[in-house]
Amino acid sequence: MGFEPSTADPALFIKTSPTQIYLLTYVDDILIITGDKQALAYTKAKLLTPFEGRDLGPATFFLGMDIHRDRQARTISLGQSRLVTDLLDKYGMTESKPLSIPLSTGTKLSNEGEPLDTSVHTYSHLIGSLMYLSVCTRPDIAQAVGALARYMAQPTTTHWAAAKGVLRYIAGTASCSITFGTSNLSMEAYCDADYAGDIDTRRSTTGYVFILAGGAISWSSRLQPTVAASTTEAEYMAATAAIKEALWVRRLLNELKMDTNTITIKADSQSAIKLLKNPVISMRSKHIDVIYHFARERVTRNDVAFEYIRTDEMVADALTKPLPTNKFQFCRTAMGINNVTKTE
Repeated sequence: MGFEPSTADPALFIKTSPTQIYLLTYVDDILIITGDKQALAYTKAKLLTPFEGRDLGPATFFLGMDIHRDRQARTISLGQSRLVTDLLDKYGMTESKPLSIPLSTGTKLSNEGEPLDTSVHTYSHLIGSLMYLSVCTRPDIAQAVGALARYMAQPTTTHWAAAKGVLRYIAGTASCSITFGTSNLSMEAYCDADYAGDIDTRRSTTGYVFILAGGAISWSSRLQPTVAASTTEAEYMAATAAIKEALWVRRLLNELKMDTNTITIKADSQSAIKLLKNPVISMRSKHIDVIYHFARERVTRNDVAFEYIRTDEMVADALTKPLPTNKFQFCRTAMGINNVTKTE
């Protein structure tokens, strides 16, 4: 039919002539995106000729995600209120008192504690469901879920209580969705690190988020693979992870015919930014693994740029550690996560 697989994502098929059409596939589920209604009808007819299938009309639900279009406001929102409702019903939390943050700043997770009876409390099932939420439409719980997922093998009663706390948080934010609009089509990117935040291993957590059209399109909250010797090294490693993602995002957007040149990533570590821009060997940098110096090469080539911002403006902070309510809500709003009121 003239479609070519994307080099950035082989599940995305692109046709540019005579009109732009995109097919996003997941096994036997397909989304078709185009501005040409005739091309849309033709593509559907061609697909449904050799294969049995159903045309479900305008997309409202895909892979567990609700898709809501407000044509008057020119916005699209992605949420998972159905999954949230099912989870709350399953664990008897429908009437629970909501929390304002998923994980309190005083919570210290570790391997120590009373073992949880997993034959009664299905910890791994709960964390798996929360993880699906966190990677699809809820970056606001990514840090909490990532921290709790480290204890899947031997959870304790403390971990179970913290996981129920995340449920109480989403109980109060069930209708939250990531909203994308047309008012601001520029790219924003943030990266951060929480130095030695993991009590058991003393490894740091990398957090980054890429925001386009007012909503988060890519994010991560992940424990770094090695122990950082300093805050600078932890931030440098976080910058490397963000740069790798930025290069992938840029390639994908270029295939979608969106002009992206240098992607600017905002960071709150002046020492890490200096290290990225200047190949100076110092006591803080000489032990950093050579694989992370790939980041400096990409900055030199102007593929990405780094810009300093104050810590209180760091949106990726919510992806590295538990935060106080005000800062957490600032990060959540900046990522485009808002309550969506559906209208006919």
